[in-house]
Amino acid sequence: MKDIQNNIIESFQSFFGKEELLAKVIECFPYPIEIYAPDGTSVLVNKAMLAKSYD
Repeated sequence: MKDIQNNIIESFQSFFGKEELLAKVIECFPYPIEIYAPDGTSVLVNKAMLAKSYD
């Protein structure tokens, strides 16, 4: 399981410095995604997150 987590982390780390590309990839996901800065500030949400119902 640890290897799988490391592979996922490495995949996303390859996007660092390519914020525009990362934003486009995240926008394609059909489920809510929110990205946080190290200080806990939300820096990116996709359309699915904005459309999420909190009923």
